[in-house]
Parts: sequence; C-alpha cells; structure tokens
Amino acid sequence: MRDWRGTLSNVLLPVLFVAMAMALFTVKPLATDYPSLKLMPGLYDNVESSFFRYGGWSFGVKTSPELQDLNLNKTYSKPLAKVWYSQKGFHSLPSYLNELNNLILWMNLPPSVDWRQYGITLYSHPYGGTLLDEDKIMENVRQCGVALCIMLGFSILTASIGSSVVKDRVSGTKRLQHISGLGYKTYWLANFLYDMLFYLVPVGLCISVIAAFQLSAFTFRENLAATALLLILFGYATLPWMYVMSRFFSSSDIAFISYISLNFVFGLCTMLVILLPHLLAAVSKAQNLQNIYNILKWAFIVFPPFCLGQGLLELSYNQIKFDLTSSFGIDSYVSPFEMNFLGWIFVAMALQGTVILLLRVLLHWDLLQKLRSHCSISSTVNPSEDEDVEVERKRLFGGRTQNDILLLYNLRKCYRGFSKRNTAVKDISLGIPRGECFGLLGANGAGKSTTFKMLTGDITPSGGCAVIRTPTGSEMDILSASSEGILIGYCPQQDALDELLTGWEHLYYYCSLRGVPIQCIHKVAGDLVSRFHLDAHINKLVKTYSGGTKRKLSTALALVGKPQVLLLDEPSSGMDPCSKRYLWKAIMKEVQDGCAAVLTSHSMEECEALCTRLAIMVDGSFRCLGSPQHIKNRFGDGYSVKVWLNKETSNHGAILDYLQLHFPGTQFKEQRLNLQEYRVPYGWGCLPELFKVLENHKVLLQIKHYSISETTLEQVFINFATQQQETSSSAQESSTNHHHHLPV
Repeated sequence: MRDWRGTLSNVLLPVLFVAMAMALFTVKPLATDYPSLKLMPGLYDNVESSFFRYGGWSFGVKTSPELQDLNLNKTYSKPLAKVWYSQKGFHSLPSYLNELNNLILWMNLPPSVDWRQYGITLYSHPYGGTLLDEDKIMENVRQCGVALCIMLGFSILTASIGSSVVKDRVSGTKRLQHISGLGYKTYWLANFLYDMLFYLVPVGLCISVIAAFQLSAFTFRENLAATALLLILFGYATLPWMYVMSRFFSSSDIAFISYISLNFVFGLCTMLVILLPHLLAAVSKAQNLQNIYNILKWAFIVFPPFCLGQGLLELSYNQIKFDLTSSFGIDSYVSPFEMNFLGWIFVAMALQGTVILLLRVLLHWDLLQKLRSHCSISSTVNPSEDEDVEVERKRLFGGRTQNDILLLYNLRKCYRGFSKRNTAVKDISLGIPRGECFGLLGANGAGKSTTFKMLTGDITPSGGCAVIRTPTGSEMDILSASSEGILIGYCPQQDALDELLTGWEHLYYYCSLRGVPIQCIHKVAGDLVSRFHLDAHINKLVKTYSGGTKRKLSTALALVGKPQVLLLDEPSSGMDPCSKRYLWKAIMKEVQDGCAAVLTSHSMEECEALCTRLAIMVDGSFRCLGSPQHIKNRFGDGYSVKVWLNKETSNHGAILDYLQLHFPGTQFKEQRLNLQEYRVPYGWGCLPELFKVLENHKVLLQIKHYSISETTLEQVFINFATQQQETSSSAQESSTNHHHHLPV
C-alpha cells in the first residue's frame, strides 16, 4: 500500500464519525425528578382549609325511588356515603375518597384482625405533561444530529473516492488510456467496481461499531441489516453522480471539497426543511402539516444524502414507537424492508445508482462528439493564405491522399466569450503520409495545443474533422481508430503518469492495453527501457523521477506496440542533450518503419533533425508549410555575415559600401564591440561571390576574421512570432480605442 496515509484516512474517518454519532445517541438529557406526595385529608387540616371546607363526608340511607312514590312507611334502604370536595383543593377528591375507602376496608375486616395493620396509602407522582412536547423536540433534534454525523462521514468518504476520476482526467491519464485502447465502458465499470469494493471496507467497520454500541434503534431485529443496506446504497447511488459531475471540475482538490459540500448541504437542507413540518405536525396534530411532510419526503427522495439521513431518522422513530407501546403489551415494530416504510428509499437509491451509471457508461464524451454534425469536406478559400498552404489544401480536397494516414479537413475551433468570439484554430487542412515526421511550430497561443487537444479528443472541433485512413482505404474519425486496430501513440505536454507506480509498472500496463501478448510484454518493455536508457530508474516510483526522466518514460509509453500514428507534444522538454539524442534516435526509427508522426517543439534544432515537413502557426492558421530548407529559403532574410575587426570602431560605412556595391540590398544589423553583423539577401551564385569579396578586402577593411551563415529556422520562427505579437498588440489597442470612444 503506497498511499497508506490516504487509504487509512478514507477508512477511519467514516468509522470515527459513526462512533461519534453512536456516542451522541447514547447521551440523553437529564429528566427532572419531582417528589411524590402522600394524599390524605390531613393536607387540609390547617385553619385556612377548615374555613374553606376543601372536603368532607356525609353518611345516611338511600330510599328506593319506587317506594318513595307510594309514600309507604316501610322502606327498603341501604347505607349511603358521600365524599364532598372543592375544586380549589387539587388533591382533595383523591385524599377524602381514599380515607373513605380505608373506612370501608376496616369495616369489612374480621373482628379478630387488627385493623391498624391494614390500609390503603395513596401517593401522587407529578406527570410532566407540559414537558412532553419539549422532550419530543429534543429527541428529534438529537436523532437528526446522529443522522448528520453519519452522513458527513460518508460524504467525506465518497468525495475522496469520487475525486480520483477528476485527477485522472486533469492529469491526462484517462485520455492517454483511452488513446492506448482502453474502452470507455471498461474504464467506468472498472472504476465503479473498484470504488464500491473499497467503499465496502469502511462500511463493514462502521457496521461493526454500530453493533458494538448495541443501540436498539440501529440493531434491534432487522434494523442492523437495514442500516447496512442504507450505507451501501448511499455509495451505490452517490458515486455515479460524482462520475457525471467530474467533467465540470479542473482540480481534484476542488472536486473533493465540492462533493463534500454538495452532499452535506443537500442532506442538511432537505432534512431541516422536512423536520420543521414533521415537528409541528407532531405537536399540533394538524393534518395539513402532515400532508406537507409527506409531499416533501417524496420530493427529496431523488437526493441520496436525504435518503440516507431520512432512513436513519425513520429507524429511530420506529424504535421509539415500539419502546412506548411495548410496555402495554403491543408490538408496533414495523420491518424497515416493507415498501411503505424504507422500501421506497432502498428502491430509489438503487434506481438512481443504476440509471446514472448506465448514462455515464453509455453517453461518454467522445460519443457526444461523434453525434455532432458530419465533417465538412468543402474547401474553404482564404485570400491571405500562403501559396504552399493553399497547395496542400487543394491536394487534400483534390483526393490525392492515397499515401496519407492522418488527414485534417478544415479543422476549426472557436471559443464563445461574453463579448466576442475567439477563433483558436482557423480551418487548417493537412495530410500526413506514412514515414513522415511533421513539425507543428508556433508561439504560445498560436493554436498548437488546441490542435493537439482536438486530435486526441480532449475538446470538440467547432468545424471540420480529423480522420484516419484505414488499411482498406476508408476514412474514419480519429477517435474510433483503435476499433479498427490502428494504434495511436500519444506523448502529452504534461506527463500523464501515476506517481505511485514504477516506470516498469507503467510499461507493463500500457503494453497490456495495446494488446501486446503477455509472453512478449517483458521483451517489448525491456527494449523500450534500453532505447531510452531508463535502466537506472525503471523500478523506482515515478514521483522520484526528474522532469527529463518523466519525459523519457512518457515518450516510451507512446511507442508501445509500434503505433501507426505518433502525436508528440514537446517530448524533449526538460531533457539533457544526451537524452535528446536518444529520443531523436527512437523517433527516427519509428518514422523509418512507416509511422506518421506529428511533433511540436520549441527546439528548432530538434525540428530540423526530425521533421520532413513543418508548418508555423500564427493566430490559429498555417503561415508557411514545407520542408525546413524550403521554409528557410522562402522566408529567410538571406545570409548572416559576422565580421570581427582588428580594433573596435563605430565606422561600418566602408564595409557596408563594399557589400552593397556587390550585393544590393545588404543591411547593417548591429555592432557589439569589434563585432559587426550584416544581412545579405539571397541571390544566384551569391555565396561564392560573398566569400570572394570579403577575402579580397580583408586587409583593406581591417577584417580580422569573418563568418557567413544561412538564416536559421529559429530566425524564421522569431519573425513569425513577432508578427503574431504585433497583431495581438494592434488588436488590443484597437479594442481599447473602441471602448474609449463609446458614447457617454
């Protein structure tokens, strides 16, 4: 267990919250102990009582009503005793009545019995009738607190588990796995199965804690099984919701906090909303409040946190009712599995989990992308388009793409803002044949990363499409390439590596995804380790790797399985020069074996070493396209002439005059100490003549030595990047002026 701290906290936190909840449930408010009162007439023997006559007796005989009507002298009668009392004496009636009962008892005792040994003693123990409603409210609040404690513990647990898929997506691990052949259904179902199995561990521990406390509300008869099912179904219903919402978070930490907040707030708010009418209905016996309670209970059943909290409360209510009625010999216990009790809560959570999980598995992001409008293959004419870019577009739409394996048709991406629409990629069209390494260059913000994200499926194109040519000659969406057995290797700009795995475990896993036979995995992985010189680090955890070593491993993962298409986003960033050579050698070998590669890099040396063709992007469109030499010839400034003089001087007029005499258009660039630099335009036979002029006039011009070099690809790139910056500055200035001239 490499992340034992995180695992331990996930397991123990819910157990801690459940233990706190059980402890809270065992704590009951202290009841007020009122003394009992012995009831007898002596309570009213004082002077005041005698004056007001709080009670008394009268004795006589009762004549039958029939005989009274006949007015006979002979009557049938029976003894009569009456108890008199005043309502001002709260205990006068039972006191005087009990005294009479004692008299009757003594009169009926045998003569041989001592009457003083017998008697009826009456006590009054106060009943807190006015406190019943307050106790009922406090009991409800206490039970609600127990439910909230348990709900908070399991909200933290599910949030921690659910945020892992956000981490996979943000780090790029999920996308890399999909490109490597992992199906979406497999990914989500495997995640759900693993997460549920892990979730069951703390659930089992929590059930053990509940059983240890032996609280009848959660352990009596079927209550323990119902509590366990509530906790299990809470995870079953909550995790798919988190999978669905994972797309909306850009950080796993934010997702974790948001999941906890949503679970707890939804649970707390719904329970408080439903608790108020429930308490008022219990106190006032109002039927309309009970109806409101029933309606809200059904309306909130769509929220798993409410189902968990309400289920725990219902178990408590059921047990309280049973405890009250059992003293009268009535068994009012209701099985929690009955449909009219907790059955609907169980069904609701089971349905939610199943339906949302099916939606998450079936309606994945790439499927939604495929449901967009079909790819447009009509050529888009751009008047300002470079001639080489136009030729490539015409070649594509003219159907001359038999050798191309990767084709981009009018690929376009627009972002809609509040005030304007920003176009990041503007209708680029490109075909890359097998055995070619194509370089994609551009300054930051030019559209390179957006293009790569569209190729890998991270974002949906606003227009156009990227397709792969299958071995049968048909074209299909690049996202479906793996279904036709076409492997795409992808090295993302940010390392999509799991820091808790070793380099060897990464290679083994991705070899399995690529379909490498088990018996060949060791050989394939070992070959990549040797090619990238990873032997010293391959068995270490990735979190111990340097930045350059991580890039080597990321590139090695892209080469697993001999892919037909390679997408390499700045693969050599952070590498030392020696490691770069190993990387270049590996990429060139793949290209020579027939792989088509797309490479982005800020190293012009790397592009010249690897790329057969390249394009420079400016403001989302191709400004030039062709081989490195072709681009330097077309867009270069000519030759760079650097002259070192015998002594420092600011007089460069003589050298400039000589150069302009033989090479019209020569420009003076700069001077640093005794070094002067000139730019000589291209011309037929210019280079030999340039050497001749400088060599013949070295002494006259006081030249110590000189160098002549061709304009580098880097200089061409800088020129285009400068154009982009100037365009952006002009647009920003224009926007600022526009706002300044708004009417007031």
